[in-house]
Amino acid sequence: MTVAVGTPTATVTGQSSPVRPLRVLVAPHHSEIGGSQLSALELAGALSRRPGVEVSLYLPDGEIVERARSLDVELHLTTVRESAPSPARIREVGHLARRLEVDLVHAYEWAPTIDAAYGAAWRHGIPVLSTILSMDYPYFLPPTIPVIMGTRALYEQAVEERRPAYLLEPPIDTELFDAAAVAPEDVALARAECGADASAVLIVVVGRLAARLKLEGLLTLAAAAGVLAEEAPVQLAIVGDGPARAEVAAAAAEANRVAGREVVRLFGNRSDPRAFYLAADVVVGMGSSALRALALGRPVVVQGEGGFWSVADETSAAHFDQHGWFGVGDGVDALGRCLTELRRVIHATPAHRAASGSFGRAIVERGYSLRAAAEMLEDIYRDVAAASPTARQRWRDATAQSWELAKFRTVRRLQRMHLRSGAEAPS
Repeated sequence: MTVAVGTPTATVTGQSSPVRPLRVLVAPHHSEIGGSQLSALELAGALSRRPGVEVSLYLPDGEIVERARSLDVELHLTTVRESAPSPARIREVGHLARRLEVDLVHAYEWAPTIDAAYGAAWRHGIPVLSTILSMDYPYFLPPTIPVIMGTRALYEQAVEERRPAYLLEPPIDTELFDAAAVAPEDVALARAECGADASAVLIVVVGRLAARLKLEGLLTLAAAAGVLAEEAPVQLAIVGDGPARAEVAAAAAEANRVAGREVVRLFGNRSDPRAFYLAADVVVGMGSSALRALALGRPVVVQGEGGFWSVADETSAAHFDQHGWFGVGDGVDALGRCLTELRRVIHATPAHRAASGSFGRAIVERGYSLRAAAEMLEDIYRDVAAASPTARQRWRDATAQSWELAKFRTVRRLQRMHLRSGAEAPS
């Protein structure tokens, strides 16, 4: 058996023999650039540097593969992109988990979790752990599959339902996302690329252009930039790509038309967006993107749904500690609320902005460090790996899950039918 360099040894009858490392197969839910996938890679890399853990990655070929290749982990690519349950992914995960002799499979988000449950846990008795970093509670997940929730509110909901649950908020690599780690000339170049001179107020958003969770806020933000351009030399840079790019581009064009100049620019994906974060006078974001901006010491306005907008500061910190770096408003006057929060930062004094940056960096170092998260995750791995499901539990869970998925698909089908007919979708 090959033993990784640095693997600890145990002494048996005076001889030194290798101790088998804990083997984990990590399965992000897709390979597009996004918070959940990047967190999966960062944690996999951090765990692989710990002497008692051996990590392999299983993910679809795509945008983040080059970043995955830079990690010191074994990489297994798949072409499967079906939603769960996917017979192909069930077979692949089960076969790979057995061939690698892993102690557990760590799946991110609901689709890979369900396929790993069928392919590894229920077919072969290999424990499965699920991480949920989306803002929706996946009520249809198998109740006996341990879950890591990314917000305190979702964790408390899981505990209330008596699920085996852990709380681990999205970690940030504070060594990588450190202002001192980025060359000043790169920051100046990014600011110039955004069309922002020294007198301009540069607003930056870095994230996936997706319809779910993101699009509502992006359209509002583009409209807000058009309004603010009448008051100040504002520029908005949108760094990222995704299926909603056409809608965002149309909103940007309208904002530019209203302002009579190019206020909003779309930049597509950047493999390293740190210079754009640092070039900003204010960053707009949610989840991991907001935390990365805070780690870099930038003032942040957190975007949510339903017209939720909030400056990240001492007053709002308690809300974000409970619900994650996100929020849901009442849907009233989204544009007005966005403008109010942006103006709070835009019109703040330089001293106040500097204090806001120091506050954000301190929050990330204290509660979202990648190193501390990796230590906690290794403990969770060992806890989960020690509890293999029994044959009776595997049969019961697989039967119950098939029924839950059938109900879930029926509801989704009815919702799509109602939406197509213009009627109100069932809840």
